[in-house]
Amino acid sequence: MKKLITAFSIILFAGLAAATALGYLQQAQVLNLCPPPGKFISVEQNRIHYIERDGGEIPVVFLHGASSNSRDWQNSLYGNLPNYFHLIAIDRPGLGHSQRNSGNKFHEQVLLIHKIIGEFELDKPILVVHSLSGVIGARLLSDYPDDYRGLIIIAGATYPIGDGSSWYTKLAALPGLGQIFRYSLVPTLAPLISSASVEASFYPQPALSDYKQQSCLELLFSPKRFLANAEDLNQIRPYLDESYPLYTKIVAPVSLIYGDQDQVIYQFSHAGGFKYKVPHAKYIMLPETGHLPHYFRQEVVRQELERIASAISPN
Repeated sequence: MKKLITAFSIILFAGLAAATALGYLQQAQVLNLCPPPGKFISVEQNRIHYIERDGGEIPVVFLHGASSNSRDWQNSLYGNLPNYFHLIAIDRPGLGHSQRNSGNKFHEQVLLIHKIIGEFELDKPILVVHSLSGVIGARLLSDYPDDYRGLIIIAGATYPIGDGSSWYTKLAALPGLGQIFRYSLVPTLAPLISSASVEASFYPQPALSDYKQQSCLELLFSPKRFLANAEDLNQIRPYLDESYPLYTKIVAPVSLIYGDQDQVIYQFSHAGGFKYKVPHAKYIMLPETGHLPHYFRQEVVRQELERIASAISPN
């Protein structure tokens, strides 16, 4: 029996070691295929990557959601917005090509993002946020009302309902066992099963055939990025609980853009809950649209950017 247990342990260890080595090899290949397309800025010892389309007079800052990166905005909106908008899409700390070195608490990330935006020395940018970043945008306008011209929330998580965590995000964040999971299994298995999540995000439209390649989705499956994403998802509900009562402080123009067929979030609860706290927000529920309105209804985003840009700030 002892020999059997020993043999099994050796086989298991060898299998994990092989999976880990394969994971590292796959991630090295992904980094070669997906070099950073933008520029870098250092803020509080965090090297932050961003993609900029300069030249316009009206600054717009984009924040992506969970499991994503700044390419999401470049691929969907950069070619569909007028040149008088100055566009900056940031890789949130720990995701895409950005580092996360200054703590893993969600409120620390939000403060860091505010400081990152401040480094660009923009004149009251409009924030455009998606999915998990919905609450980040709402909190920034609640806490710093004089620093932002307005907010567009696209399929955003803004209302305390549900739980963003799952068995694999909780496992990934565990000491020891989580490290084994992230280094040995995630890089190998996650790319094979990610198609279902992509299809759910695009529903009811079919997923773009080159979405994974164009978005460099497999960057997410490196151990450090997967941990950063898991930490965010594990903390999103407590942060929503904390932030929701503060939305009444928002005075700048806000647009809520959601799809009525969203399979990822409770769209009606998030949009309606936000509107309850911020009555002046413009509520747009798009028919036959899912979790990615910015890929299919770019004209709506453009119209709302123009509306907010032309609005007279109450501050």
